[in-house]
Amino acid sequence: MALRSYVPVDVANLPESFEYELDNTTYQLTFDYNDEGNYFTVDIATYEGDMIVRGEKLVADRPLWVNVYDDRLPTTPLVPMDESGVSTYCGIDEFMKTMFLYEDDIDPDDEDNPTPIDVDDDDEEGDLIG
Repeated sequence: MALRSYVPVDVANLPESFEYELDNTTYQLTFDYNDEGNYFTVDIATYEGDMIVRGEKLVADRPLWVNVYDDRLPTTPLVPMDESGVSTYCGIDEFMKTMFLYEDDIDPDDEDNPTPIDVDDDDEEGDLIG
């Protein structure tokens, strides 16, 4: 059961582009796969299509765009991670199986346990469990 919301990427149909809302702003995300290097990349653009960052590599447990300073980027970190701790790489065998691109909006210093999000395959939207 996931603790965070994740970006739904269809790795069987790459490159894939779609709109995604984050921090009350709609972005255009485009995902692609490099089969020679076995890694995924993401482009982020404004809703209007103005490119912000092209070809950011997804690296396990490393927030996207950490070395890019652009006011148009979302403030909520997007981080490829495996909440179960099984995978340590974000390649074709892991991404969207055990490794997901999460909105990392859980405060690590928060003493309260976050409410898990039910991301059942039968349910298209995550429902809060409580």
